[in-house]
Amino acid sequence: MKIGIINYSIGNVGSVLSAFQYYNYDVSLIQNADDVDQVDVIVLAGVGNFSTAIGKLKETKFWQKLNHLILVVKKPLIGICLGMQIFANLGYEDGINEGFGWIKGKTVKMKSSRVLIPHIGWNKVKFSDRNLSKNMIYQSFYYMHSYHFMPEDKRVIIATTKYGDLDIVAAVRKNNILGTQFHPEKSQGDGLRFLKNAIELLTT
Repeated sequence: MKIGIINYSIGNVGSVLSAFQYYNYDVSLIQNADDVDQVDVIVLAGVGNFSTAIGKLKETKFWQKLNHLILVVKKPLIGICLGMQIFANLGYEDGINEGFGWIKGKTVKMKSSRVLIPHIGWNKVKFSDRNLSKNMIYQSFYYMHSYHFMPEDKRVIIATTKYGDLDIVAAVRKNNILGTQFHPEKSQGDGLRFLKNAIELLTT
């Protein structure tokens, strides 16, 4: 099984690569959109701006390729942080921008009178799918974000986290795609276990 991490110049994909290498997966960075055809599982990571990410994906020809592979070929994909946020129809960062629309919903700025935004640090995650949390010890993961994804269909939500007075969607799944708001690659042992569980869930 080959895992390909999309390298579209948004965030540090090196740490994501290292996380998958821990389990000796056949994993590589994908620089060219045509090379995505050769992998079995796609990873779409990223830290930063919704509109910038969309622009980079279109500029590097990944946009059309990913839409075809996810919607038509049904290739498994894991989205991490910004990579999950752009699953949405719309993102409200630097104006209103269209996302992939793979899961209906919107990515909006978090608002709270009780806690600081951006949300940076560790939080406990509650999983509704036990296949994702198996073999975990603490179920606590690292976050770093100001925006969050709000899907229309709550049935796609497979994990949540509480941050002060905010209920944050921690993970979603719809058919062949799975996304996380937290950073498993920065979440030590349980983060590595999550990635392994996610791969197994999407490929078996």
